Amino acid sequence: MPYNQFRQDCSRFLDLIAESLDIADSLHDKARERYEAIGRWLDRENGPLAPYHPEIYPQGSFRLGTVIKPINDKNDYDIDLVCRLTRNKTGLSQHKLKQEVGSDLIAYAKANGMKSLPQDKRRCWEIEYADGFSFHMDILPAVPDDRTFITSLVIAGVPPELAEHALAITDKKHVNFYALASEWPRSNPKGYASWFMNRMRIRRDALKRHLVEMKKYAKVDDVPDFAAKTPLQRAVQLLKRHRDIMFSEDKEDKPISVIITTLSGHAYNNEADLLDSLIGIIEGMDNHIKVKSGEAWIPNPVNPAENFADKWPGTEKGQKFHEWLAQAKADIQQALDAHDLEGFIDAVAPAFGGEMIKNARARLEKTRPRMEAMVRRASAALARFNVKWRSKPTWPMLSTTRFGLRAHLSRHDGFRPFAYRYRSGGEYLPKGLTIKFTSIP
Repeated sequence: MPYNQFRQDCSRFLDLIAESLDIADSLHDKARERYEAIGRWLDRENGPLAPYHPEIYPQGSFRLGTVIKPINDKNDYDIDLVCRLTRNKTGLSQHKLKQEVGSDLIAYAKANGMKSLPQDKRRCWEIEYADGFSFHMDILPAVPDDRTFITSLVIAGVPPELAEHALAITDKKHVNFYALASEWPRSNPKGYASWFMNRMRIRRDALKRHLVEMKKYAKVDDVPDFAAKTPLQRAVQLLKRHRDIMFSEDKEDKPISVIITTLSGHAYNNEADLLDSLIGIIEGMDNHIKVKSGEAWIPNPVNPAENFADKWPGTEKGQKFHEWLAQAKADIQQALDAHDLEGFIDAVAPAFGGEMIKNARARLEKTRPRMEAMVRRASAALARFNVKWRSKPTWPMLSTTRFGLRAHLSRHDGFRPFAYRYRSGGEYLPKGLTIKFTSIP
């Protein structure tokens, strides 16, 4: 098998593994339906929070499109949400905000006959569902951060359109949890999500256009983000599963998802191929770990003063991260050294889990006849170009680039000009024509 074809097959199989990691559309829809229902309750007329216009929206992997199935059925999905109130934090304590949101969430649970009431966790309120959909929701109370802090973010280089989403949040372990104070814990899930999406905008837009061309959606704006998974999102899913397998017995030191996601976002260069993207990401992650005062520093892209690696000093977490990254590189290289798809599959099986490999292999068998038919059609279409007068192009050939050409035909052999309508894939052109190609903008 030609090496380029081998890499394409490996990339396709990795994509099938990542697709097997996706949550079911029904679960995605059910989660959205439920948090929207909570939002309507909190914002109901005459509700205690209605004057503050409560807004519920997802954060974390559910929002980024990088959520993955649990390793086993004993674990459920963790849907992270924000409950943002349009309220000034001045004259308000974290404790008061948390209790006000929690009281209305408890009222919602009682009104809807839920078996268990929301639980007061460190930062959020946890709502657990036990009706066949294995997930729970962590709802984080938040208010807009003050303008002084937002201005400081802009000065530090954060784009204003991202900085404006900065939030002040609640945390029971924060020194000012019960106090009236200007210093609160901070977060910016909307800003971070926008940064992450911008890192793959070129590829995401191309995928959405492709779905429209395939008649699956009427226009680009109709394509939901979760329907167009980019190689960056797929790579993050694969790396998170690789981490989960490697640290199945050491959950305390396993690399956290926000570090994997942030470094992947920095290292991704909008490659179209998943294998190329994965290799580029794991080779480039280290380049985006900074050092400040002798300590590792992975800045939050929307708050440079926040270090995602702040738990590394004095622990083995930093060392464990680098061990995991080295193992990911070694596993991919070992799989590629197989030089055939079956060998590649066998090599990656321990790294991603037998169940995922089984699911991906089953999907591969279903798609194989269709892929083989496509190859036959493509080969037949290319055969028409195997003519003796065909010359090799003088420009570099880029197999991952898409562009359009328009052919202009004219006749300059002394005979009467005529209009010739050329159709791609039609009859051979007659002699005596001049062909001029121009790019389609």
